[in-house]
Amino acid sequence: MNPIFASALLAFALISSLHCGARAAEGDPYAWPAYTPSLNYNSNVRLKTFPMPTQDMEDCKGVVGTQNSDWWTFKWGKNKRSVVTSAAITPMLARFNKDFAYFRDTMRWAPDSRIQAGYRSAIYLFGSGLCTDTKDSNELGGWQSSVGKHPIVLASYYPVYSFDPGCPYKDRQSQMGAMIHEGIHSLLASLPSAKQSAWIQEAGNTWLQQQAEAQRTGDYSTMGFLNAPAIIAPFMPIECYSGWLQDGSFGGPSAEGVNEADASGKQICTWRRLLGGTQYGNLFPVFLGEWLGRGSVPWIWNYCPGRVLQGMADSLGDAQMRLLIVEYRARLALLDLKNWSEAAKKLVNDNFGSSIGSEWAPYKINVAPWIATPYAKTTDSSGSLIPEARTTPGWSGANLIPLKVTGSSVSVTFRPLGANMSLQLCYRATDGTSVYSAPVATGNATLRLDKAPANGVVIAVVCNTDYKYLGEATRKAHFDFRLQPGNGITGAADVNKKWYDVKLTNTPGDRQNPIEVRKNQVQSSGRIATDFELRMENGTIRVHFNLAKSGPIQLSLYTASGSLISHLYTGERKAGVHQEKIDLSKVALPEATFLVTLKSGAYLETRSMTLAR
Repeated sequence: MNPIFASALLAFALISSLHCGARAAEGDPYAWPAYTPSLNYNSNVRLKTFPMPTQDMEDCKGVVGTQNSDWWTFKWGKNKRSVVTSAAITPMLARFNKDFAYFRDTMRWAPDSRIQAGYRSAIYLFGSGLCTDTKDSNELGGWQSSVGKHPIVLASYYPVYSFDPGCPYKDRQSQMGAMIHEGIHSLLASLPSAKQSAWIQEAGNTWLQQQAEAQRTGDYSTMGFLNAPAIIAPFMPIECYSGWLQDGSFGGPSAEGVNEADASGKQICTWRRLLGGTQYGNLFPVFLGEWLGRGSVPWIWNYCPGRVLQGMADSLGDAQMRLLIVEYRARLALLDLKNWSEAAKKLVNDNFGSSIGSEWAPYKINVAPWIATPYAKTTDSSGSLIPEARTTPGWSGANLIPLKVTGSSVSVTFRPLGANMSLQLCYRATDGTSVYSAPVATGNATLRLDKAPANGVVIAVVCNTDYKYLGEATRKAHFDFRLQPGNGITGAADVNKKWYDVKLTNTPGDRQNPIEVRKNQVQSSGRIATDFELRMENGTIRVHFNLAKSGPIQLSLYTASGSLISHLYTGERKAGVHQEKIDLSKVALPEATFLVTLKSGAYLETRSMTLAR
């Protein structure tokens, strides 16, 4: 066998080792491939029909009062504050029943483990003398806790009283929403996965509440303000708790590196204003829900037992997982989030140019303020763009570099100085649609400007694709690179200008799905060729096809995940038998399975071949 196939399956689907991304020399716009499996959770696996419970679980000493309604119950002890009456309890239980019925019956999320065991979901009054705590009745707060093996909402008088129509609190609306948030935690705590990912415990929670409200009302115009950090500071990792810390590192997936105390044991602030709440932002779940399907978020909670991205890779494989990170970063760079695009733009506008320093004192480091912009600063050194060191990407993070362009095509040479990096060019056209280049791991990225870029700017998205959290080395790492502008690039654009503030239009149908097309299966309803097959002969792959009629064709080579390797032939061919060859000494195939497509007009046929390694 040819030595090129003796090695193990290469990790990176972006054709890393031999720079094959540059072979899409025509600068074809890139169509994102579908992922296999689809990660679409089948709710029937866990969500059987649960009858409405008729009893409470009697699992806590000190209960002197109970009020229940349908699926929920509220319990208190002898120290209940006088403001907590049925005037608050009745509307509180009604709100919980309404919202969780929607989660269960419409969005198809399984209820918490109390209901699964045949008992009502529970809210216990904190500070009232129950088995849950020994605090005073004046204590504040609310959170998800547990009694025995089952979760509960544990809340003080303050958020409970907020449900009383006569409550004078200015924050009563947010307090009521926060109570539903804690109820969602009870639901999520009953699911089997994401047990080493505190960030998704919050981000997945806020996504569910945000998505439910939008679906019920049809209003996708706003989202929580803590979604801003992921857009305004894309260099932060996806699986990140408390964001970009004051020492330049990042909070780990379960708050590793975040919590520190002074000599007296008092907690000190280690994070930065706004960015410290990034774990409550849900842009990654939003991206998954919009581009992979709403079932992809509950899929995480059922099939990613520890870390989320590693759990996804267990099913997608290394190559597809890295490509998914690249897609997320590129979509976010253009605010290409379908229903949520305008809401995301508003959040960037609200925070663009703000001064971000340490959030409060006592702090670990009084950091120099960072002026918020989604774009990375660069300096020009002999024609090479060098990114600002403090905001180079962390693991799974990205830098967005705006470039001024002219002409009909652009190219950039990419030199990664860190491992597992990618570059992709993209822009919003003047008609509002999104255009992407094929991603590359090194070398040249090219893109034809078939549509005029809005504001004459193209964004270079430099992404690190590491998704495994391996401890302190991962948490503290930054990944450096160099960019050399080429054809059609007139220089770096001003990072303090809102280049994203353009017309936003969804681009339907920009995702292809070649991986689902199996050997000898015709993808379209028409036929281009008969006897279309691939043969292995002496280290060369021969592509045989018999054209049904004369006409223009394009024969192309793709990875199994849909990345273009090269166009083998583009032009006119007469009817009859033809043959093309793929010389394995000149073409690096990054995966054991690859695809060859034959296209003519609206028709497309695909064949696959799997090479033994």
